[in-house]
Amino acid sequence: MGHTVIQVPVQALDAITHRLSAPTVCPHITLLGPFVDRGDVDDELVGTIREVLEPVRAFDFELSALGQFMGGLTYLTPDPAEPFIQLTEMFAAAFPQWPPYGGAFDEVVPHLSIGEALLQSDVAVLRELLPVGATAEEVTLTWWSEHVAEVLVRFPLRPQRSHVTMAATTAPR
Repeated sequence: MGHTVIQVPVQALDAITHRLSAPTVCPHITLLGPFVDRGDVDDELVGTIREVLEPVRAFDFELSALGQFMGGLTYLTPDPAEPFIQLTEMFAAAFPQWPPYGGAFDEVVPHLSIGEALLQSDVAVLRELLPVGATAEEVTLTWWSEHVAEVLVRFPLRPQRSHVTMAATTAPR
């Protein structure tokens, strides 16, 4: 059994997780999940996701702190969190029948799950490497099951706005 997740992949973490005793598979920040069954992914659903993401630009963030939920799940916190919260709210509005985290929590806490019952050596490695800079350049619809995480559809975000400013020039007279 499995489900889909709308998520932001965090490729910047790929180079780090190999140093952990139990590497994170497909590091990501969940925007909406659990989501539909794999068999329910169709052109209409993909089109709605595209519509939701149409105005969204790529954005930079840092994984800046280590946290732990009750129950022992260790996670990394993105900073700023607001873009992830806004995206989750946009998807929750577009798909009200699929509340974030199955409706289990009152508050959306953007996070990148690392694992449960981490070894102290893994916690030390993570703390040493923070902060980790990253860019949210795409959102994916990913199938998660017990044995696999498979990207079904990629949704590239619009490019970041250029920060280049043109200096005023005057021609000599």
